[in-house]
Amino acid sequence: MTIYLRMAQCLARTWLAATVSMILLFVGFSASASSYWQSWQTVGRAELSWGFWEIYDSELRTPDGTYSFDQQELALVIRYRRDIDEEDLLEATDKQWIHLGIPQSMRKQWLRELSIIWPDVKKGDRLIFVLNAQGAAFYQGNRLLGKVESEEMAKAFLGIWLSPQTAYPEMRRRLIG
Repeated sequence: MTIYLRMAQCLARTWLAATVSMILLFVGFSASASSYWQSWQTVGRAELSWGFWEIYDSELRTPDGTYSFDQQELALVIRYRRDIDEEDLLEATDKQWIHLGIPQSMRKQWLRELSIIWPDVKKGDRLIFVLNAQGAAFYQGNRLLGKVESEEMAKAFLGIWLSPQTAYPEMRRRLIG
């Protein structure tokens, strides 16, 4: 009986060690997957102000620090300088998409998706939109908020800042260098 008890204890320790190793491996992989863009070079920076209010700072990053219209890898980092609730973020996004001529049916679908992903933001929070060969995703700091399945939606979101038809051409100029 003693030998079976020792074997069971040994098996339990081995299982626990394997489980802990897998958890650490997964956590390490998730952290590196969400932050690899941080080593990318800055293309440009811009600030959005409205009257006396500073809304956010934005930064565009790419692997080599240059931007082209058909860029496949980039990160748009937005650091909020004030609290903004999710509903206001969605409303502002919709207004920009209207300005860019995005059809209502697409806007509604995409805004529903974003309403699931986006949180309320507090002063100092960073929302990051990362586009790469695997797709696109939103992060808050290093935490994955959600993935964007539609390439068209990803391009429309980036178009708010990067499209030649943006409502903020000076911001675009500063971001793309």
